[in-house]
Amino acid sequence: MRTMSTRLCASLVVAASILALGCDRQGEARATPRTDVGAKRDPAASKTTSQPAVLADGAKSATPTEPDPTQPDPTQPDPTQVDPTQPGDRPDEQAPPPEEPAPPVAPADYGVIKPSLPLPDPSALTLHGLAGYEVVAIHDKPDGESSKLGYLRLGTRLMVGEKQSGPGCPKGWHALPQGGFACASKGLVVGDRAPPLPNPPPAAHTEQALPYDYAYVKRWNSPMWWRVPTPEEVTAAEAIRATREQQRLADEAAAKGLPPPASPSKPKPAEPAAPVPPSKATDDAPKDGGSALPSVDDDDDTEPANKSDANKSDTAKSDANKSDANKSDAAKSDAAKSDASKSDASKSDASKSDEPVAPAAPIALPLKPEKSWLERGFYISVGEKIAEEGRTWWHTARGGYVDVTHAYKYDAKDQAGIPLAEGATFPFGFVMVDTTKVFDLQADGKMTAVGTLEKRAFVDLDEEIEVAGKTYMTTVDGHMVRKADLRMADPQPLPKGLQPWERWVDVSLEKQILVAYEGERPVFTSLVSTGKKGSADEPFVTPTGRWRIRSKHISTTMDGNTASDGNYSIQDVPWTMFFEGSYALHGAFWHQGFGRPRSHGCVNLGPSAARWLFYWTTPFLPEGWHGVHAHTGSPGTTVIVRQ
Repeated sequence: MRTMSTRLCASLVVAASILALGCDRQGEARATPRTDVGAKRDPAASKTTSQPAVLADGAKSATPTEPDPTQPDPTQPDPTQVDPTQPGDRPDEQAPPPEEPAPPVAPADYGVIKPSLPLPDPSALTLHGLAGYEVVAIHDKPDGESSKLGYLRLGTRLMVGEKQSGPGCPKGWHALPQGGFACASKGLVVGDRAPPLPNPPPAAHTEQALPYDYAYVKRWNSPMWWRVPTPEEVTAAEAIRATREQQRLADEAAAKGLPPPASPSKPKPAEPAAPVPPSKATDDAPKDGGSALPSVDDDDDTEPANKSDANKSDTAKSDANKSDANKSDAAKSDAAKSDASKSDASKSDASKSDEPVAPAAPIALPLKPEKSWLERGFYISVGEKIAEEGRTWWHTARGGYVDVTHAYKYDAKDQAGIPLAEGATFPFGFVMVDTTKVFDLQADGKMTAVGTLEKRAFVDLDEEIEVAGKTYMTTVDGHMVRKADLRMADPQPLPKGLQPWERWVDVSLEKQILVAYEGERPVFTSLVSTGKKGSADEPFVTPTGRWRIRSKHISTTMDGNTASDGNYSIQDVPWTMFFEGSYALHGAFWHQGFGRPRSHGCVNLGPSAARWLFYWTTPFLPEGWHGVHAHTGSPGTTVIVRQ
């Protein structure tokens, strides 16, 4: 009899549970809850308590005041009953939730570079070192054939170890504090005292969204020098520029099917500009501005910057060499002026020719070899202005000099990414219309606008809800936004083969959204701009696939030539992370079109978003280095690009 009563009670409890579940499902029919990723919500703790038995007439049984010796002892377990305080097989009972496992933790040396040889003892770093080339490679071992761990940038100072002999470096290798070796024959200047470096280039501002300031080149064929030129050298360069400009205009006309413009009888050198004090040098942009350039990258297999012959001084003799170069250039300039005088004597004969007349003899000018003549639309990274030789110059981050009247200070753009709070969950996304209203739902069912959100604003969301036939997303702070005005990120599972603590990056080409994960937990998100469509002959679409970051650079120059956009060059593109060939994640300061494709194939981010990602991804950049390469024992962060 007791068994039948027990079964009856159990059946009633199950039926009640099913009805309750049915009500819950019905109540949530119009709401789509948040999706937990990684940090799951704690299940509600439940504990079944013993209830008085229900009799047939509905009355509760009384509790006896004294035990009946003829009845079983109520303090002892009944073998025919299931202890409701213990987990069992009854359908109305649940086992207590297991304890939450500790979150996975990455190894202490995760992301740190791992040179083959031990780090030098700090007491052994007794010499002063200076990076005297634009790029000074750091090798894994004191051997020119060993793999490269990274590199130093021109002007970097650090303490180094004593000379070590090794292949590929006649002047000797020197151990660096963070590991690896640099060669004294290939740019590392070493001395018992700090080696001098007149007019050092600006150091990277690693604590800011942009490592450098930038200038936009507004004048075609503007020379870039490796030292401040003399007035005579400027005059000679203007004559060469006139010839180059005539050729450029002729090429433009030919491309349009037009005859070449009339040639001047002789290129007339421009008069040297009057000195411009640093405080009054113009930074104003021209009225026509200039179109923003999409991004394409150099192949990282080569060193990020060309070495300047003029800068290949690895001792304090650098200044003396430059002084000799100045004397040599001045002598050549005097010779050139003598030749020019002879040329002027035959000016009348030259004026009969329709062809532009080049200088009678080539003049060796102190121009930067990797980019001697800048085109309109190029970007250069700049530091302070320097007033010398009757003019004011931009001193570039790569040690060059450009007349300030040829390039104006550029107002860099930015788009911030969003670091997500601990335990963040989907859904979240961005406003993708110019302006959207924020609503509150009143007690009478009416919608009231309480604010607005601008395009590309981040929104942390909760549930989808339908009101008066329109779909809205509720925000975590209780407001509502039209779903159609939003673009939401899609949660992704942990890629196969990755550890639960590993960092990885997901890029959606369809959504133009990047999400960074630690295991299954999203930690950062940002709008991006990936490759535009291009043409059949020149496609720019970002490839899909799975890769690992193979090198990271505080900045690196990107340039090239495309049929659709012509020549382009951007000095020191910030926070660059190459993951496949010349494809990279990097900052883009020249546009704010994030959320739509527009690059030449790379994944563009706002500079501040790219900086966050740069210092979060692996391998981590050692202090004082400008670039680092992934290697055995310290692989790069996984990057997945999908449609």
